Amino acid sequence: MLCIAPLVFLIVQWLIASVGAINCAPSSQSFTIKTSQDVSDIITCATFTGNVVVAADGPEEVSLDGVTAISGNLDVENVAQLRSLSSQTLTTVSSFTLNNLPKLAHLSFPSLANVSSIKWYALPALEDADVTPGKVNSEVDEISIFNTSISNLDWISWPLGSLLNLTSNANLQSFAVTYGEINPGSTLVFSDNAAFRNLTVSQLTGIYGALQVSENPELKSLDFAVLQTIGGYVQLSGDYVNLSMSALNQVNGALNVASTGDISDLCNDLDQKASSHILNGHYDCTANSQKNPTSPSASATTSIAMPTTTATDRPPADGNNGDLSSAAKIAMGVLIPLVAIVSSFLTCLCLRRRLRSKVREIEKNVEERSDSTEPSESNTGNSEPKELESIGTRVEIGIGHEIQELQAEEQARELDAIHGKSELETPITPLTPAGSWWSGHSDTPLVRHELPA
Repeated sequence: MLCIAPLVFLIVQWLIASVGAINCAPSSQSFTIKTSQDVSDIITCATFTGNVVVAADGPEEVSLDGVTAISGNLDVENVAQLRSLSSQTLTTVSSFTLNNLPKLAHLSFPSLANVSSIKWYALPALEDADVTPGKVNSEVDEISIFNTSISNLDWISWPLGSLLNLTSNANLQSFAVTYGEINPGSTLVFSDNAAFRNLTVSQLTGIYGALQVSENPELKSLDFAVLQTIGGYVQLSGDYVNLSMSALNQVNGALNVASTGDISDLCNDLDQKASSHILNGHYDCTANSQKNPTSPSASATTSIAMPTTTATDRPPADGNNGDLSSAAKIAMGVLIPLVAIVSSFLTCLCLRRRLRSKVREIEKNVEERSDSTEPSESNTGNSEPKELESIGTRVEIGIGHEIQELQAEEQARELDAIHGKSELETPITPLTPAGSWWSGHSDTPLVRHELPA
């Protein structure tokens, strides 16, 4: 018995562990973290097949050390008490979403190397993110970081598939574009970052997608030192005092530059290149846009016939091009009249249907009333002769005398003619009034027979 006891103990422990273990590839393809025990359960999976979600009432700290890959998404949204999120081992996740986490202050994923999209929104307490620097092993399609307190994003150093959008990050001071081209279909947006004062674009030789840099009040200068070709769309607006595009010679897309500061040097340089046929394409350049908006010398707009497409030309970027206000105005100008026309048509159609329904209802009521007022068979010409229902005969003798009713000595007679006119086979002898009165009147009495109502 003593030899068997240890074996039984091991079996019991194994059964307990088996019952507590989670399925690392559930049929629901999702696992929700609600408690600290859920965190302990999922870290037993080196690879989890599906999505990992942190519930809104989840724990204050979530550490995924032990998990190396999540085949689906890591979604952490609206978790009011979450303060720390980390994993020292996670290398792969499809999409990494953080949204509305008011207390999140610690974020660390130093091994992350394979991710398709990063979307971080409304993280006011997050001042730093520890994410692996350098190039990732797969293409990142999108990075969008809005409304955070992050001050440094130098770990984003690889070309993106479609979008890099850094907007409303109050503490972000600098960023460097460390690659030579913005590819077709890619868009870079740097907007409304209050402390943003340095954007490095000195390695860019071609912009074939879109670049928008706007409303960053502390950003005063940009130097596109080696930029030669704009094949997509570039919009630069703000309080610039120093903008340089010394190598630019081809604009196959569009260049729109506007500054409240004095960028006359850039505008003059573009004009000289255009007049010398060094610069081909369309551009708008406006200096001192608020100080003297109508002055001819403050702005320059040039449109030159596009040259024949060369091997270096690429199609303009798809998707967002940064000129959101113009697109919105155009859309409103088209949609509002269209909506009005469609609404008017539907209103007329509805009123017409209601009118038809009302007419049909009235016609139906008229038909029902007509049916109810048709004469019955007894009132037609084929009706049988009626018998007098009254057994008495009323006889009018003359004006001023009483009406007397004959006694029913005779049985009711059948009428031979139409109602209202009848003949009795046996004549009725009228009552004889006083001789003095009767002598001056006709001998024929008035006889009236009443039919039932």
